[in-house]
Amino acid sequence: MTLLVAGLALFIVLHLVPSVPPLRAGLVASMGGKRYRGAFSGLALAALVLIVWGYSAAPFEPVYSPPDWGRQAAMWLAPAAFVLFAAANMPTHIRSVVQHPMLLGLLLWALAHLAANGDLRSLVLFGGFAGYSLVAAVSAVARGKRPPADRKPRLAMDAAALVSGLVAAALFAYFHAVLFGAPVL
Repeated sequence: MTLLVAGLALFIVLHLVPSVPPLRAGLVASMGGKRYRGAFSGLALAALVLIVWGYSAAPFEPVYSPPDWGRQAAMWLAPAAFVLFAAANMPTHIRSVVQHPMLLGLLLWALAHLAANGDLRSLVLFGGFAGYSLVAAVSAVARGKRPPADRKPRLAMDAAALVSGLVAAALFAYFHAVLFGAPVL
């Protein structure tokens, strides 16, 4: 469980750095933009490796019984999360309506897994991501951070986000047992 908590803590702290503009600006000024992005990416990858490794090594310890509807809710929430992930990086109407689609997608993904799993390692992992997404969203709203409006939303991009998000969700569902050791159904 230690690796999981360490990876999750590293991931969350790292991703909260941009929410403190003076800290981020200082790091960019001292390291340079490319080195900052490289360090950020390397540390984020290391955090993900620790999370996956820690989750797989942590023992299964039941905490609560997931509700009967938990898996069905996850079947709807997870694809919606993938569509939001895709929409966050495209000039979509979705992104202009949902101000922070990546964070909302992360929250939906985490809630889907909390509804479907009742063990301690899942509670730590998905509860941590749910908490992070809420804190990051509140921070972004408080700072007035909004998606850039330099590119006009297009319906074609909404369609692309919908299709790519649903395809990604289907692939993750199909390979879920191989990748994560637990079948979706």
